Amino acid sequence: MPSAAAWTRGGAAVGAGLSLFALYPLLVHGAIVADLDADTALALALVQAGVTGLVVGRAAPRFRWIALAGAIALFGLSWRSARDGLLAASAISHAAIYVGLLALFGRTLLAGREPLITWIARRIRGSLTDEMLVYTRRVTIAWCLFFAGQLAMSALLFCVAPPAVWSFFINVLDLPLVAAMFLTEYAYRLRKFWNYSHGSIADVVRVFSERPNS
Repeated sequence: MPSAAAWTRGGAAVGAGLSLFALYPLLVHGAIVADLDADTALALALVQAGVTGLVVGRAAPRFRWIALAGAIALFGLSWRSARDGLLAASAISHAAIYVGLLALFGRTLLAGREPLITWIARRIRGSLTDEMLVYTRRVTIAWCLFFAGQLAMSALLFCVAPPAVWSFFINVLDLPLVAAMFLTEYAYRLRKFWNYSHGSIADVVRVFSERPNS
C-alpha cells in the first residue's frame, strides 16, 4: 500500500497541475491585455501552440500531421510577432478544443449510434429507463449546443470586439462557463430523478476517459 507521504506527494502534484491548468488562461489573458514584453508573449504563444498540437495529435491520430503543420505555422507567426502569435494560438486552441468536442458529441447523435451521455450513464448505472434514455440524449444535444455557442461567440467577439474583450471570453470565462453548464445539468438531474442514485463527477471523468475512439 502507498505510504501517507506518497499520497501526500501525489495529492500535491495533482493540486499543482490543476492550479496551473486554471491559472494558465489567466496568464495568457493578462499578457494580451497588458501587452507584456515580447519574450513573455512569445513563450506563452509557443507553449500554447505546442500543447494544442500535441493534444490534437493524440486525440485524433489521423490528424496529427495537420496539428503538426498548424503548430509549425504558429511557431513562425509567433517568432515574427509575439502578440499576433499569442492571439492566433489562443484562437486556434479554443477553436480546436470546441470543434473536437462538438464532433465527438455530435457524431454519437447520428442514426444507429448511442448518444455519448447515454453511453456514459449506461456504463455508470447499467440499465436505463426509457425516460433516462430520452433525457441523456437531450443532454448530449445540450452539450453540442453549448460547444457550438462557444465557437459562435468566440468568432463574433474576435471579429467585432477589442482583443481584450474576446480574450476575456475565451480565457477567463471559459472554465466558469463549463462549470456552470455541469452544475446546472447536475442540479436539474437531481431534481428530475430524485429517487435514483447518481454517479459522482469522478465516475463521469473515469468513464469518459475510457470511451472508444470510433
